[in-house]
Amino acid sequence: MPNIDLNSIKIFKRNGDAISTNRGFYYQYLSFLKKWITNFINGDDSPIYTEVDNDIKEVGKNLVFTQLKCYSSDFSLNSKEIKHTLFDFFITYLRYKQNNITPKFSFLTNSGIQKREKLLGKWLNREVFDNSNDLESLKKKNREILKGESNKIRQAKLNRQNISSIKKLEINESYKAFCTILSDDLIVEDFCRAVHWDFGEITTEEAIFQIRQNILSLLKNKLFGNKPIEIIFRVLLTEIYRCSQETEASMRCLTSVDLQNLLSLTDTEISQRIDSKFIQLIGFELEEIKDRIKAVESIQESQAVLIEKLRPNTFEKLDLTLVPYVNDVEEVFGWENELEEVFDILNNKKLITINNYGGVGKTTFAKKFLTINRNKFNNVVWLNIEKSVETSFVFNNLLLSNLRIKLDKEKTVEEQFNIILNELDKIGENNLIILDIQENDETNSALNNIASLRNWKKIFLTRAKLKTLNPYLLPYLDYNSAISLFKLHCSKEFDETVFKSFINYIEFNSLIIELVAKTIENGFDLTLEFVFDSLETQNLNNELLKIDIDLYDKENKVTAIFDFILQKFSVKGINDTEKFFLEYLALLPSTDIVIEDLVLICGKEFYDGNKLSYINSINSLEKKGLVQYENDKKSIRVHKILQQTIIYRLRAGNNDFIGFMFYITWLTHRLTEGYNNPKESFRFLKYAESILNTIKEEYRTSIYQPLLILENEYLHLSSFFFIRDNSDELWADLIRRTEKYLGKDALCLGAMYNNLASTLNIENSLDDIIKYQRKANNLYLQHSRDFKNDNLLMYITSLQNLAQAYLLKDDPENVLKCLQKVAALRKQNYFYNDAQVGVGYTILSELHRRNKNFDESESLIKKAIKYHNSIPKEKRNEFLLSIYYNKLAESSILKNNLDDAIIHQLRSVEILESQEIKNIHAVKMYQFLIDLFKISNNPDNHIIYKDKLESLLK
Repeated sequence: MPNIDLNSIKIFKRNGDAISTNRGFYYQYLSFLKKWITNFINGDDSPIYTEVDNDIKEVGKNLVFTQLKCYSSDFSLNSKEIKHTLFDFFITYLRYKQNNITPKFSFLTNSGIQKREKLLGKWLNREVFDNSNDLESLKKKNREILKGESNKIRQAKLNRQNISSIKKLEINESYKAFCTILSDDLIVEDFCRAVHWDFGEITTEEAIFQIRQNILSLLKNKLFGNKPIEIIFRVLLTEIYRCSQETEASMRCLTSVDLQNLLSLTDTEISQRIDSKFIQLIGFELEEIKDRIKAVESIQESQAVLIEKLRPNTFEKLDLTLVPYVNDVEEVFGWENELEEVFDILNNKKLITINNYGGVGKTTFAKKFLTINRNKFNNVVWLNIEKSVETSFVFNNLLLSNLRIKLDKEKTVEEQFNIILNELDKIGENNLIILDIQENDETNSALNNIASLRNWKKIFLTRAKLKTLNPYLLPYLDYNSAISLFKLHCSKEFDETVFKSFINYIEFNSLIIELVAKTIENGFDLTLEFVFDSLETQNLNNELLKIDIDLYDKENKVTAIFDFILQKFSVKGINDTEKFFLEYLALLPSTDIVIEDLVLICGKEFYDGNKLSYINSINSLEKKGLVQYENDKKSIRVHKILQQTIIYRLRAGNNDFIGFMFYITWLTHRLTEGYNNPKESFRFLKYAESILNTIKEEYRTSIYQPLLILENEYLHLSSFFFIRDNSDELWADLIRRTEKYLGKDALCLGAMYNNLASTLNIENSLDDIIKYQRKANNLYLQHSRDFKNDNLLMYITSLQNLAQAYLLKDDPENVLKCLQKVAALRKQNYFYNDAQVGVGYTILSELHRRNKNFDESESLIKKAIKYHNSIPKEKRNEFLLSIYYNKLAESSILKNNLDDAIIHQLRSVEILESQEIKNIHAVKMYQFLIDLFKISNNPDNHIIYKDKLESLLK
């Protein structure tokens, strides 16, 4: 993206703050008034500006600029008004984009789109972004429009009289800079996505009438204190007019507080604030007369409809819509207890919202429920809600026909919806409505209206958790039902052990069970093992799996499993913040994501702000059914399949996972903080492991270095808690990739060489240990001029590890050389306050032990312990303290003091237990303690620690 120089584009900014008094201006004022009133009713105090950067500017969760046009003719992308508006939008877009803000732009008009204009229609419906050819055409058309409009302004400025050559040069350079910006494909596409269209397809008269009626209806709200509607209407319009006349743009702003202040005035004071000249100028009185005429006509039409409806409805045992009954209930497995429980809840409360993730089986459950219990209800309505509840009712012709309703298409969808509900409410008792809601962004208002129907019981099926509508979490299938479902669709033999792993991985999702079974059945030589492996390795789009299968409940259509899962688990109805947060969660474990951990990953210094932000995002995603709380709301879970579909989409993006670089870096810091106290960082290990497993090697390009460093810290910290047979192989592989990507002189390799050396077997790899420790030391020496304290500490640690390796090789000369280098480094940097000082004492202790000087050897170990206890707690390494006590135990044995040896070794093991360390070193410490108890003839403690050791090795 090119750098946007605001000075170079400022000559193209046109005055969007102009004031006019005409019908279009009246339409604009009414539109502003409706937004102002709506915000007030909803308790939203977001400011709304008039005549600032286009007609209306809204500052709330999103920054929205609205251009209003009240026209008698239709529009196309070649319309002058459209071109002019797009250019003004784009200049505003660039101004805010420079500050990393992407506004939303809205073009709102009563008019429609010209019949021959196809591209604008696709832009209106957002279809253009699903077709690469259409999108390229749209970007090309926008470049053409924006370049043409900017050139018009350039020519107009160049044609002014007495313009200097310097000014001409400035204008032309600005034009070139603007064209450079237009050449950036991402900017143009991002701008296109930011623009939204709203065409009313009605006349100017109808548009003004409709919006006035909507406003008058809103003014009946109890919040307006039963004040005279027409008076309030006039004074609010006057206030908008007054505000728009302010010289300073920042003053052309109104909020809910301003409206409340007006309402606090007496009726006399309110009347005095009305600007009669302004009201007369915009033709307000004439519009009132027209409204009265239309109201009379509406009453006449309503009376005619009422006469038609006088005949009674005599519905009994009817399906008022098509109902998807199950042909063979025996083939719908599971939920026997839940079927009875839901029936009882429905009888008692008349309403239940069955919720869970997509694919769990909510629709199947409802079909089974209705098939079994149909004779227990009178009339039934089943509707699949694709977009909105209102439209699903209004556009269901079979429902309208059965209810004998002929809707007035002049009425709004909401008004028509209410007419249908009114008819339903007239029908006799014990009826049933089932709504199968497919999307996540459904508002509760329409559902609340349905919930209030007196003679109907209601079942809502939704991914969202609608807390006010009696939510009921549908459980997953049990194991027997899951395997029966799989066998129903797959006749091939399979390993039941693999099946158990498979269903645990997909969290018993019945949709995935069915899709996988059908895919295997239709494939020539596909196996469950292969499909399961493809799921685990994020390779579900493998060519071998592109087998056509019958779509789930989709009228005999066929598709491949990967395409259907992506479609079924698509995420809609969430804002950009929620989308990014959900994508971040997709990198983490699917369950037991501790909220406290998420907040702490970003650092304790940002705890309060991040906690509030995360809780808000989690609550919003939970309401929409995309995450679920667990463990008394201390942690959350995300369905594994939803996570996978998000990862697939991220991999298809241009920058893969670059947006998560900061999170990866922060997580690395949290692991690094466990250098001295591993237990404190243990909680973050599972998140690092999940990220490293989720982002496969071929998709790491944009964040390769942060992932290498994260993997280094993960392997180091996990070595304290997991016993791995292949640790040396993991380190060697990491080193190989790091050398290839960062070069062999990268400083981070020093820690990796050191860590690899620490995992090698002393008995048969001592020379390799020395080799890698020396490589680490050479790297630290190479970078020593740029050292910070952390790097200096790592250098000292590596030198002392090398010294200990030379001790094992019985090479005291090189041991002393290493210690002399450490001493020189400490003196040079005055660096004496770290945990490695104690390690130096233990190395000297070992030298004295080898010379049979046991008293001095023991004295040095005790100095190490004393020093450990003297340094600040945050610099103490309890793991090293455990080693010191182990050394004391060994020293006591050499001095034939068994009782002291047991005391010291017990202390060593207790420290490891307090730190929850469970590695190879811990195994050796337990074994040494058990051997000591054997010698002391202490069978009770011997058995206790033997059991602990066995538990550790499991």
